[in-house]
Amino acid sequence: MDGYARQKVPGGKLLAVKVRYADRIQEIKITGDFFLYPEDKLSDIEAALFDAPVDATEQSIAERIRKIVDLDKIELIGVTPEAIASTIKMAVMGRTGA
Repeated sequence: MDGYARQKVPGGKLLAVKVRYADRIQEIKITGDFFLYPEDKLSDIEAALFDAPVDATEQSIAERIRKIVDLDKIELIGVTPEAIASTIKMAVMGRTGA
């Protein structure tokens, strides 16, 4: 299945997630008007989410993101692991957001 969701996160930044999944995430693309440093590390965050169960809690998804952010010393600007996790859950639940 394919899912898509977008939302404005606290602070007003737009976050969008496009995901292909069955019972686990098979492909994911995270976009928006937020920033991260180093810029090329977004693919590492996406890779960390590969094979995550779609029925995982937002908290466990955020923890996956937080682990790679800490490991790779990624600075998220305008978005949080929790906001990304929330948008992922919206995408797999069929809610497109605002």
